[in-house]
Amino acid sequence: MILSPDFPDHYKTKILIRMAGYEGVFCLLKLWAQCQFRKSEIIEKNSEIIAAIAGWSGDPKTLEDALVASGYARRQGEKFIMHQWQETNRKLLSSSQNGKKGGRPKKPQAEHSSTKMRL
Repeated sequence: MILSPDFPDHYKTKILIRMAGYEGVFCLLKLWAQCQFRKSEIIEKNSEIIAAIAGWSGDPKTLEDALVASGYARRQGEKFIMHQWQETNRKLLSSSQNGKKGGRPKKPQAEHSSTKMRL
């Protein structure tokens, strides 16, 4: 997963720490890892299961509320969506798809100057 260098000092991280402590930040990282495993920013699970996936030791609603209030996630019905994870990790997902196809397509080889015909 791709982590921005400003992550520790980002306002969203500071809000999450205020609401859920440092455990909440660790849980966020575990949820992002789950997104990478699933190759999707959508986790169709309830608060209880989200908390279990994240390893949260407190009330599941507290973690979800903190992730939503901080802006790292949103709830859309049964879908728990990690905000902009897919957009941020676009290159990672692209590399994964290319790997399934045998890797990055090879560039056509340029002709060597010694093999070109001269007029």
